[in-house]
Amino acid sequence: MYRAPTTRSLKRAGDQKVQARDGRRRKQLLRHEVSPELPRFPWPNLSGIHAFVIDDNEDTRRMLTETLQHCGAVVTAYESADACIADLGEVMPTVFVCDLSMPNLNGLQFMRRMRQLPPERGGQVPSIAVTAYYEDFAAAHALEAGFDAYLMKPVRLEQLCRLIRELTERSVAS
Repeated sequence: MYRAPTTRSLKRAGDQKVQARDGRRRKQLLRHEVSPELPRFPWPNLSGIHAFVIDDNEDTRRMLTETLQHCGAVVTAYESADACIADLGEVMPTVFVCDLSMPNLNGLQFMRRMRQLPPERGGQVPSIAVTAYYEDFAAAHALEAGFDAYLMKPVRLEQLCRLIRELTERSVAS
């Protein structure tokens, strides 16, 4: 599970960065890099959200799953888009979080199939593409395939959670 770095660990990291510099400069950098007065932004509450996480990389799948669960979401994780499609009759997600680059059925093909389904079968479920592809390529192709948003890897986990909250609230409102 992800843990936010403590002030002590950040100071230690800062010490390593500026070890070769003079002492006065190091103290100045530490004072600016780590401030206990900085506000902490709470993770969004994802209670009531059922996320389908689809990624062929086990570490990424586990990281995304644990993060979303930490925020209160129910998560069903899949190692392939084919496995996700096979389960769609059983359970309907609130949001898809899908890698674009997967063997067999990739994320773009998966989303094109999803968007052809009627709303009651998942055709309008909000979706986020997660990719390591070049940003301009990813943006154009993900949005054209029907994704509502995309994030570049490495994923900023808090940004993902906030995006899920925003997309699901927008979906409920419409």
